[in-house]
Order: sequence, then structure tokens, then C-alpha cells
Amino acid sequence: MRNSYERATAEQTGIQREIMQGTAEIRSCAFGLAWKGIFKHKAAEELAVRGCMSLRAAASQLSGEHETSAKSIAALIEICVPRNK
Repeated sequence: MRNSYERATAEQTGIQREIMQGTAEIRSCAFGLAWKGIFKHKAAEELAVRGCMSLRAAASQLSGEHETSAKSIAALIEICVPRNK
């Protein structure tokens, strides 16, 4: 039988896996919904590349676990608003 430490560790591992996969629903945030609406597959990877951040940071921003950074917002604006040349 598992003790409470092993049970808590297993639960945290599951939560981290969901965050990394981008399937975690900790809180809904408008930024995460908008980004996942544009990039339906591998949204966290796309944000990590465009926002110059780690995959884990991108996944936690998309899930709403952490506040959205200015680089992430700038990346979303760059995608949505065409530049005048």
C-alpha cells in the first residue's frame, strides 16, 4: 500500500505531464484559449519557439498556471495583426 508521500508524488507527476502536454485545465485563461484556437496541435511548442521560452514555461502560461508574459502577448499580436509594409 502506498504511503501519502508516494501518492502525492504520483499526483504531481500526473499534473506535470498534463501541463507539458498542454491538456491541463488548471484555470482557463483567455490567452491560452486564443493560442490553442490558432495552434490546435503542439500549442505549447509553438509558443516556446515564438516566445523564446522553455516548453514548461509555455505550457504553464497556456494552462493559466502562470501569468502570461509580454513576449507571449507580443507573439500572439504578431500572428493576428498584419504589419503594414
